[in-house]
Amino acid sequence: MAASSLGSRLLGLAQACHPFPLAVVVALTALLGFVSADGGPDGSRLGLAVLAMFCSQLAIGWLNDYRDRDTDREFQPWKPVPSGLVPAEWLPWSSLAALAVSFLAGIALGPAPLALLAVGTAAGLTYDLGLKDTRLSPLPFLLAFGVLPPFVWTALDAFRDDFLWLYAVASPLALAGHIANVLPDLDADTAAGRRSIAVVLGRSRSLWLLAASLAAPPALVAATSLFAGYDAVWLGATLLVYAALIAGAAAGYGRIAGRGGDVFAFRCVVVAAVLFAVGWLAAA
Repeated sequence: MAASSLGSRLLGLAQACHPFPLAVVVALTALLGFVSADGGPDGSRLGLAVLAMFCSQLAIGWLNDYRDRDTDREFQPWKPVPSGLVPAEWLPWSSLAALAVSFLAGIALGPAPLALLAVGTAAGLTYDLGLKDTRLSPLPFLLAFGVLPPFVWTALDAFRDDFLWLYAVASPLALAGHIANVLPDLDADTAAGRRSIAVVLGRSRSLWLLAASLAAPPALVAATSLFAGYDAVWLGATLLVYAALIAGAAAGYGRIAGRGGDVFAFRCVVVAAVLFAVGWLAAA
């Protein structure tokens, strides 16, 4: 294989792993570790946790594009497999290799982090293998992001009881992330006969559900502030950045036409979710 051809194949492989969501999840893992350990995590263990999550997300992304290869040829021909950037048969083997590295890193972290890593990875793979096309499509997102913080906490031995309030204030963001993730492909999913929650609800009701999911966390923070002690500076900065990013998402949905607006809004939503979770932990 010529060097230029190999380079294009590797580029296609990189694109097929869904690089933006991958980068967001890996960044969330690293930031949760840094903040949960009060800025002083064990570097080697944090590195292993980030490596495990990086390879887990590689495996999930590659399997996703492999499973979608036929419908993508018809409805999204610009994607890496149908456009010919990467052979479809590369993806399952690449996914298996990434899984192997992920679980080797998990084994090095110990039984509890490994078990949580396995649950989160299984949720993502189950989404790829069929749940993404059903009304249960949010469940893998809720489960995967539910086990990510304790994966980090057990990997770094950085758990505190008050961290559990993160679930009370930030859980709606997993649903928001899922809705925002599928909206850019809503037309293609509808044409392909998929029945994800966004297809079932339609665009208008999906946007209302997204708006409610994004409005809930600040309201929940206000409610918990009645009995939880927050660092006012961290919390204020977190809410300001969150509000600015949600305003950007609203502009994407309302002012940027077509799929590009939905993609821009999705990126605003997931960055807002990450910074909210991390900022809340820093303020707790």
